[in-house]
Amino acid sequence: MPVVDTYDGWRLPVLTFKESLLLAATFALIVHAIYKRYETQPSSYVQTFLLLIFPPIVCAPFYLQTLHSLWISLFVSFSAFHSMLVTSIIAYRLSPMHPLYQYPGPLVTKVSKLWMMYVTSTGKMNEYVKSLHDQYGPYVRLGPNEISCIDTSVFQDIFGPSGMPKGPVWDARRNPDIAPSLISLRDLHEHARQRKAWNRAFSTAAVKDYEPIVAKRVLQLAEVLEKESSEGAIDLARQFGYFAFDFMGDMAFGGGFELMRDGDKDGLWHLLEARVRNLAPLIHIPWATRLLLKIPSITGSVKKFRDFTVTCARRRKESGSSTKDLYYHLTNEEGAQVEAPTIESNLSNGELAVVAGSDTTANALCGVFYYLLKHPHEHMRLREEVDRVFPRGEGDAVDASKLAVMYILNAVINETLRLQPGVPTYTERAPAKDSDGHWVGKRFIAEGTAVVCPIYTIHRDPANFSPYPNDFKPDRWLFKSADYPLQDSKSTDEKCEWHTNASALMPFSIGPANCAGKNLALAEMRAAVAVLVQRFDMKFADGYDVGLYEKNVEDRFITQVGELCVSLSLR
Repeated sequence: MPVVDTYDGWRLPVLTFKESLLLAATFALIVHAIYKRYETQPSSYVQTFLLLIFPPIVCAPFYLQTLHSLWISLFVSFSAFHSMLVTSIIAYRLSPMHPLYQYPGPLVTKVSKLWMMYVTSTGKMNEYVKSLHDQYGPYVRLGPNEISCIDTSVFQDIFGPSGMPKGPVWDARRNPDIAPSLISLRDLHEHARQRKAWNRAFSTAAVKDYEPIVAKRVLQLAEVLEKESSEGAIDLARQFGYFAFDFMGDMAFGGGFELMRDGDKDGLWHLLEARVRNLAPLIHIPWATRLLLKIPSITGSVKKFRDFTVTCARRRKESGSSTKDLYYHLTNEEGAQVEAPTIESNLSNGELAVVAGSDTTANALCGVFYYLLKHPHEHMRLREEVDRVFPRGEGDAVDASKLAVMYILNAVINETLRLQPGVPTYTERAPAKDSDGHWVGKRFIAEGTAVVCPIYTIHRDPANFSPYPNDFKPDRWLFKSADYPLQDSKSTDEKCEWHTNASALMPFSIGPANCAGKNLALAEMRAAVAVLVQRFDMKFADGYDVGLYEKNVEDRFITQVGELCVSLSLR
């Protein structure tokens, strides 16, 4: 083959333009094979350079032989290499050789996660995923290496003790440069080790110790609402946010937030909302998290909120504990753990407690009162139960032992969490690293594949809840209660034959990695709902467009709600 002298004596084979394209295609196929075989992150700068930058640079001199312009040669070389790499990737993802080839789904989701990023940005990811299951069935391919499953018969294989660890979506919910919080731990053994402290913090005995804190904050909420009711309409969404934030400040850091008393003068609630919104699209590109976290316009609110919780955690550590709050258990002040947790782990878990315990509870409370006000009959039934269990003039409705066994109250909360779960879509699991794969029922899930179980879709599946799977019907939780006289409850649905798959209700997820704070969250919601129903007459504010509430409910990984404007008066 003829040669040509270039670049200070370097001798290169002479290639035609077509032969140069073939060389680029060869490099592209090799790089694609490497990416399929090895997990290479863009934040691994040397590896990324060698795989995505170096090959087209090597090819550029061959194009120069026919194009005679360095810049044009570089442009053509990079364009040809990356076009061929993308073509190879797309062809493989659509080919029968791909392990998810047999799963149905839209072509666009099979090819790339960019489409799901767009869907997430609209805030309606939950509705989109439900529409896919309505069209394709119980298994849908949501991404090149991701499926969505609503087949409850295999949930134990996914979430159970012998199930799978967290999936790659959780890599996008954490900063890879700092210690992960409990919720983002993907190693089963490390998760189980760290979960012990959370289990102690939310044991039955511990939650009972927290009851005075719950009662104090709930009564403060009622007092704030009473005061503001004289000034006109109240946005319950904002007040529930302040309430939940203050309560988790008590639990995680021994207090000090006081948004109900002082308002959001430091913009803390705004930071929390911005954090949720900015992180949401990243769940589809966890491999880019480390790079994107360096862009202030994308994740500036995340850093600011973490800085705030770090300050609170350090202050709490220095002052010590006056009560056995959550941080008391997480920092091992009781000495129950042989191996003390690291400072970085404590900081991450403190942030987790505030985020997971405030936003989700506040939004759930909004849902409860939206559905009660939209269904006055159910509101009246609940009020009658509250007045029966807590007769007026005999104290506030804060006795947790009584609240826990109130049929209508718990049915209303269950039905709200069914229709408006805190995490609507991405409860993701994936086979453990180096496991080769995991059996889910009769289906083998290859390592590198993620499985999503979309709670919003599961909760509205007629196979689990019927009739009226999309409607607010608390009676579906009462018909099996032998001690509850449904025929005397003034129910409007007495003649319905309810099918309620209670095991499919999973607003707190299920299995060993479920929400550790479930019992506390339920106790908090029960007390707040009962006290407000007991104390106030409530209606939608004049001029408030009731239809806007459900329209403004968004899936930003965590459920987000808009305004809920009401008018209040003391009973």
